[in-house]
Order: sequence, then C-alpha cells, then structure tokens
Amino acid sequence: MEGEGTLAAVPGSLQNLYGMDRGRLAALLGPFTTRSFHADQVYHWMHGRHETEFRKMTELPAALRDELARSFRVTLPSVKEVRKSADGSRKYLLALEDGAEIEAVHIVYGSRITFCLSSQVGCPLDCSFCLTGTMGLLRNLTPGEIAGQAAVLARDTGTDPKTTRVVFMGMGEPLNNYDPVMEAFRILTDPKGFGMTPRRITLSTAGLVPGIERLARENPRPRLAVSLAAADDTVRGRLMPINKKYNLKSLLDACRRFPLGPRERLTFEYVLLDRVNDSREDALKIGQLLRGIKSKVNVIPWNDTGIGGFATPPRERASRFRDALLDQGVPATIRWSKGTDIGAACGQLARAVPGKPAGA
Repeated sequence: MEGEGTLAAVPGSLQNLYGMDRGRLAALLGPFTTRSFHADQVYHWMHGRHETEFRKMTELPAALRDELARSFRVTLPSVKEVRKSADGSRKYLLALEDGAEIEAVHIVYGSRITFCLSSQVGCPLDCSFCLTGTMGLLRNLTPGEIAGQAAVLARDTGTDPKTTRVVFMGMGEPLNNYDPVMEAFRILTDPKGFGMTPRRITLSTAGLVPGIERLARENPRPRLAVSLAAADDTVRGRLMPINKKYNLKSLLDACRRFPLGPRERLTFEYVLLDRVNDSREDALKIGQLLRGIKSKVNVIPWNDTGIGGFATPPRERASRFRDALLDQGVPATIRWSKGTDIGAACGQLARAVPGKPAGA
C-alpha cells in the first residue's frame, strides 16, 4: 500500500532476503543454524559482495547453503533496458517483483561516478517542471529495492561502490519514504554492506520540513540537498505545491537548525526556468534568503521534459544568475545535467502509468 514502503510477497515465491537488516536476518535464519555469525556472513555476501546465489556463499557450510536455497532467495531488481548516453552515462529501466518499473542512472562526470537512485514508484509532489510528478505516487520502494538499484548498477558496470557517490535524487521524494530510505542508507554505509562513507551519499528533498528535522537527528546521516526553484512563496507555490504546506520561511528555518560538520555545507538546488525564476532580482533574493546558512547553490538549467510552458534559459543568462550569487558571497556553480540525450537528466525520469502516458 502507498506510504508503507513494503511490497507484498509474490504469490508462490520464496521470501526475498535482500535488503534485510542484521536483526531481522538473524531472526529468520535462527531456525536453520545455531551460529549467529552465519547471519552476518549472509548479510555480507548479499550486500557487500552482491552475491545472489546461496551456493556461492562459500564461507557457509554446504548443508546450510542448501537449506537456505530451498527456503529463501536473494533477488535484485531486474534490468529491462539500458540506454547509453554520448557522455558515458547510462539510464536503467528496472522491473520490480510486482511488475512496477523504476529508473536509476549511472552518471559520469569525468573520472567521478554517481549512482542516482529512486525512492518511490512515481512521486506525489507534482512539481510543475518535473516529469516524474506526472505519474503520481504508485507506491514506496522497500529498502532492498532502493539499495538493490546500486547493486545492479555496480554489477553491470563493474564499479566499486566504495569509489562512487550516491544521490537519492531519482524518482520520488526520499523524505516521503523515510524509514526504507534510511534503512537502505545504513546498508550502503555498513562496512559489511556496500562500505560507503556517509559523506559520499546525498539525499535531495523538495522541502518536507518534518523529514528534514528528523534527518537532523540521525547519526550518521546522508548529506542534505534542498530544492528551492524560486526566491519567493508566490512563484515557489506555483512551481512546487509543497510550498503551500511548508513555505520558504519554515523550510529555511529548518535548514538553519540542521547540524553541519566543520567542512560541510547544505546544497540548495535551483532549477533555472527561462523568464520564470532566472532574473538578477531572483538571484539577489536567493542571496538574502540564504544569509547565515552554510550553503552552496547548484544552478540547474531546466532539462526539457516535454512539459509545456517551460524553456531552458540561454547559457549567458544562466551564467549571469550564477555570477549574481557569487557577487553576494554565495558559493554557486552551474550544473549542466548529464544524460539529457537519453532522458536521464534531473526531472526527466518517469514511467508510463496504465491509462496515463508519462508526461500526459
């Protein structure tokens, strides 16, 4: 059901262990072995070595491997399609066990690799410039479906997750599926899991204030990125309906209270829309709004999604907007998205919903 972050068991199938935390895994394996460390070994084989066949988990006794293979399974999302961009990025269409489909992206920035992961099938927030929002929310993803995207991308490309970055910026609002996202985060950062450092993982939100406040209490936690998209409530409310519930003041107050490390900054993402929010006056307002917050701004020129009413600003205007931020002492960069030629860029991820074509 929507909002629960759970997936009903596939009729007639064995229980899938992938994505389970250590405690639940130990409880399930208890009837099969008296050695508690066997659960830790299975956890490491699944999440650290991305192994899906029990019989290849050679640290386990052969008889136990056979028992587990008869009683359980380890299943990742399946790859339906891979589209390759001229810039080296790849967009993956992944099928889930109930037939739902999501997209994840392997992004290439020179020698740096980033996995962009989805947290929901669709998105409930309906931001007017984002294609994913046209789907609505079908359901939340489970921890295994979220971490499983990273495992699929790592296996397919031969990438060591420890050397990559992960961004929860794909389909969905991560803070709207809080517990499964954080369980996946713990698998990604567990030394016996993917072994990533928390600073390499970023969670992006459209501005769910209670989620930001809850995330502030986590230790460890991912880095936080917040989508602004406008410098005042009138424009932001039109572009991002969530602003009607959590306006800029409440959002930025939560950001000011968010704890940061000595070298850490909050990232504010600003989708730049031609003649909508890209004036010098807009940039000056953003500088005022962010005063007193250790932050940086990623200026993201809008990626064409086929949604009418918007256009990408010229490069010169994007540069002037960034420079106006820099002139106020606000660290800012222009992030020209990767994978635009394959529909893999920011705001372009979406799957067709029965009876409602994506983008309709």
